[in-house]
Amino acid sequence: MFHWFRSLRRSPDPHVVFARDGPALFQDWFRVASTSGKPKGLTWVRYEPIGEPHFAHEVALVPVLVHFEPVADGPLADVPQAWEPRAVVAVFQFIRGHWKTDGRAVFNLTPQQVAEQVEKMGKFRGDHPSQ
Repeated sequence: MFHWFRSLRRSPDPHVVFARDGPALFQDWFRVASTSGKPKGLTWVRYEPIGEPHFAHEVALVPVLVHFEPVADGPLADVPQAWEPRAVVAVFQFIRGHWKTDGRAVFNLTPQQVAEQVEKMGKFRGDHPSQ
C-alpha cells in the first residue's frame, strides 16, 4: 500500500530542481570536466555560465565560458590563443528526480545544435558526443 501512495507523489519539476541545485551542479560539472584531458595541453582554470539552460527531453544544455591556461612547458605554452576562453555546452541529465553530470563539455556547438542531436537520439546514450 505504501508503494501505491508513493506513486501518487508528483515528480519534481526539472526546471525548479535545476534552478535550486544549479550552483552545486556546475561545481560538480567543472570538477569532472576539468579532469577529462580535453583540450589537450590546457588546464581548466574557471568557468562562468553565459546563458540560460536549454532543456531538451531530460537534458539541460547550458552555455558556459571556460578559461584555460597552457600546461607549463607544454606544447601550447607559447601560443597566445591558448589563454583565450572557450565557449562550451555543459550537459546535465535529469535522472530519477535529480540532475546529474558526467562532466560532458561539448566544444564548437551551440546549445541548440546539441539539442538537435539530443532530439535525433531521444537522449544521450552512454557514448560521448563529439568534443
